[in-house]
Amino acid sequence: MCPPAGMGSVPEVHIKGTEDGGVCVVCIASGWYPKPQVQWRDSRGENLSASSETHTEDADGLFSMETTLVVRDRSFGSVTCSTFNPMLGQEKAMAMFIPEPFFPQASPWTPAFAVSMTMMGLLVLGSCCFLRREWRARLQVHQERENLRCEQEELLKTKEHALETACTLQEELDRRKAAYMAGE
Repeated sequence: MCPPAGMGSVPEVHIKGTEDGGVCVVCIASGWYPKPQVQWRDSRGENLSASSETHTEDADGLFSMETTLVVRDRSFGSVTCSTFNPMLGQEKAMAMFIPEPFFPQASPWTPAFAVSMTMMGLLVLGSCCFLRREWRARLQVHQERENLRCEQEELLKTKEHALETACTLQEELDRRKAAYMAGE
């Protein structure tokens, strides 16, 4: 035999603690028939998705429920847990204000550390680019010096060869001149 439709207890809402980067809020209600519809809403009345929801039925056929919600947005301020009896069309609700200190605090050093590491990374990257450019410039100067040295060696060889040729031609000229003078 089913119990008559009935309104159970007003939901009890309390903060369980921090979880998954937010505040875990629990809502418990008992003595409902039929199984109540449970809903979380933010301070603007918009529906929120529960993290978990369980319903149990006791020996008298009355339902109890427990639902949890993880609030990550500090701007909500408060959340409301409501239980609704679909047969009677009636609802019982309880709101819970979530104070700012309950939200997990990010370390104030985290942004400073992130900015410092980014700046250090940019400084190292800039230094690497500067050193690479300097290395390339030195390599280019070294290459140009090597090319000039090779050109000087070639010019010296050409000059020596020209002097040898001039010397040989002068000797040949002197020999022919002497032979011409002797034949006169």
